[in-house]
Amino acid sequence: MRTTEVSDSIPTFDEARRIAELALPLSFIQIAQVAISTTDMVMLGWFGGTAIAVGALGYTLFNLLRTMGFGMIIGTSNLVAQDQGDKVGGNHLAAALIMSSITAVVAAAILALAGSTLEWFGQDGDISVQVRDYLIFMAPGYLPLFWFDAYRGVVVGQRKTSVLLAITLGTVVVNAFLDYGFLFGAFGLPILGIPGVAASSSISFLLQFAAVAVVTHRTTRFAPVKSLNEVLVSLRRLLAIGLPTAGSYGSEAGFTLSIALMMGAFGASALAAHAVVNQVMYVVFMLSIGMSHATSVGVSEALGSKDWNGTLRVGRSGFCLGLVVVGIFSVLFCLFPAPILRLFSLDQATSVQAYNMALTLLMIAAIIQVFDFVQNIGVGAVRSVGRAGHGFWITIVCYWAFGLPLAWLLGSQTPLGAFGVWIGMGAGLVAAGIGMVLLFERTAAKLEFARSIS
Repeated sequence: MRTTEVSDSIPTFDEARRIAELALPLSFIQIAQVAISTTDMVMLGWFGGTAIAVGALGYTLFNLLRTMGFGMIIGTSNLVAQDQGDKVGGNHLAAALIMSSITAVVAAAILALAGSTLEWFGQDGDISVQVRDYLIFMAPGYLPLFWFDAYRGVVVGQRKTSVLLAITLGTVVVNAFLDYGFLFGAFGLPILGIPGVAASSSISFLLQFAAVAVVTHRTTRFAPVKSLNEVLVSLRRLLAIGLPTAGSYGSEAGFTLSIALMMGAFGASALAAHAVVNQVMYVVFMLSIGMSHATSVGVSEALGSKDWNGTLRVGRSGFCLGLVVVGIFSVLFCLFPAPILRLFSLDQATSVQAYNMALTLLMIAAIIQVFDFVQNIGVGAVRSVGRAGHGFWITIVCYWAFGLPLAWLLGSQTPLGAFGVWIGMGAGLVAAGIGMVLLFERTAAKLEFARSIS
């Protein structure tokens, strides 16, 4: 009997395939979303290294709050998946929209004020002024972006993602059109320069939300909300998942921002090299977000069906699938570094110093992104078994008590310089990846043990 139970929790190809079926469109959606920032970076590259540095620092600040806001709302898909009813509870959508609205207003206010503080952290004065203008145009985009995430949670919880992919791909096209128009005054649009790239993103987010709201209400059956108490119950459940998840996401995003600020202290070339390689990693990281979300939904479904062995099987299958995928990209980083960097207009002709530094950072990225993948899938896995709070504390210890001090030490107190900052960042990611796997394994094993005792 015990042997059968153990075998039921072993990762399987069928479970990995089921995760991949949901993760693939979700990953494409994430890549399409990051294609907005990637398009921004490519076009800013036409303006030169300084423009890339402005866009990179501005988007890093924007993404810190965006990631935390997404964490506050992401539990919507878990609520929908666990209910497993014929209709989606209207209370879940209402709670998600309330949560997203509050979060967006707070995030926009913080972002609009953040640009004035950059010089306190050793950033170049001219770059700081340009980043401030960039952030003012980005701030309004939070509201439609988080509303989109609320509807996205409903759709993902039902495993219906094709419409999300189509809408997001359309958003990428619109954003590229507006980017070019605002940068160069094309298509009858005013010339706004670097802030115009931020404005195009905000407008694109608004159109993206409008499209998903219309399509979702046409294709989804919602159970009517019977009372305010139903909404409050869903809101409390969403908060229980969202607060620690947002903390975990924010911890990593804040860690990344701190690394960017450290790199900025080494000058524009170091910041530009960091920006390009970090953006490459970020594109690959979007695949892990899709896998994390799909793994989390799968574990929630197993819990909703009281399949305790299934929680282990789904989680382990998600981890194994992630290792295979990220391994492929790590090999590509090592084999084709120059073509990858040229995608961002970075080569020896544009900036020898930034290019050579980026080549080395890309090799470091090939290693550390493996653990970044694992820790992000782990965030989704531990969230679905009710240990999001524990996951948050893992990120605090690994990033802020270990990785960041090590990055500062190696960067400022050794000849490694900027490369030492990245090594410290990598050490934090390695520790977080291992911690998330151990937390999930321990929690899921306890669930199975409690079931066997009962």
